[in-house]
Amino acid sequence: MKKIKPSLWKWLFIGLLTINIAVIGTVIYQGTAPLTNVVETKAPKSSDSSLELVLSRNQVNTLSSNYLNQFLKDKTIKYQFIVGKKYASVIGVTKFMGVQVKFALNFVPEKTSQGNVILHAKSLSVGQLKLPMSYIMRYIKKNYTLPDWVSLNQKKRTILLDLNKYSQKKAINYHVNEINMDQGQFRIGLTIPKK
Repeated sequence: MKKIKPSLWKWLFIGLLTINIAVIGTVIYQGTAPLTNVVETKAPKSSDSSLELVLSRNQVNTLSSNYLNQFLKDKTIKYQFIVGKKYASVIGVTKFMGVQVKFALNFVPEKTSQGNVILHAKSLSVGQLKLPMSYIMRYIKKNYTLPDWVSLNQKKRTILLDLNKYSQKKAINYHVNEINMDQGQFRIGLTIPKK
């Protein structure tokens, strides 16, 4: 009997099948990863050493850009946080199946009772792809470097900007007093803790 030599195409097919199974397995693994619980830090008590800043939309965007430029200086993945007329947006570029894809997550910001900011996800664009928002938020959480005072909750589709946690190791404590997207006005409280 004559032995049949396995063809090159057979091995290429098996290799491609293995890669597809690995990619699908990775997507399923990341999609079913457990959620982390977020605990909001309490605001400092107001004292005689408190004052309030009123910032415009442009001033908030400048502060955000400056902070992210310093925070992401040595990182390979870059993103922006921009406050627009209607939404606050996280904009970036990521690789999806080897292709560079632009994404934008639009949020409605809200002040919490502790003076922090919670961003409620409202819309999403990822190139032309139709992906669930919770999947994109989970992907960002796992693959993007976020400050330790920023927490994502994929299930609730929110991002918490915990300014009280940000302030813990600073000489000044920050908290939000008011967010007015219609007027593009943001009231930020500053408190110098008594020692």
